[in-house]
Amino acid sequence: MPISRRTALKQVFIVAGGVIFLPACAHHTDNSTTLETLADTLIPADATPGAKATGAHLFAQKMIKDCYPPKQQQQYARGRQAFEEQAQKQYGKPFVDCDQTQRNAFVAALDASKTTNDDLHYFFRQNKRLVIQGYLGSQYFLTKIEVYELVPGRWHGCVPVTKKS
Repeated sequence: MPISRRTALKQVFIVAGGVIFLPACAHHTDNSTTLETLADTLIPADATPGAKATGAHLFAQKMIKDCYPPKQQQQYARGRQAFEEQAQKQYGKPFVDCDQTQRNAFVAALDASKTTNDDLHYFFRQNKRLVIQGYLGSQYFLTKIEVYELVPGRWHGCVPVTKKS
């Protein structure tokens, strides 16, 4: 079965393109898993869905990627790396593989720390703030917990006016 030169080149470029983008896809999954686990630790699910179920970690990722300047994005990335290294050093395994008790202790220690000028704490504080913002802006929260009213202070014309004493 003969193959034309055009078909062969087309297939080579398709394979080469896939090989080039493969590492980026694998790296993205690891980042997403860490952020998902951290969000689930910050706002766990109980009787109501937690941050993981509402996609608050995806909101945090999107905000960092689209709204932060490159310098802060790099600091965030360095902080995420330091976060993983600290968990590895403290527990001998990645944060994702830690059990819930270890995750809670790790996050509580970071939250209680007064250090604010390093990449690790920058990552943690920004991620925590964005996860909370994402959770409070989620569809579940705004429809089931704190019902969002589009027009606050509605006018009810059929209610008699009474004088307050």
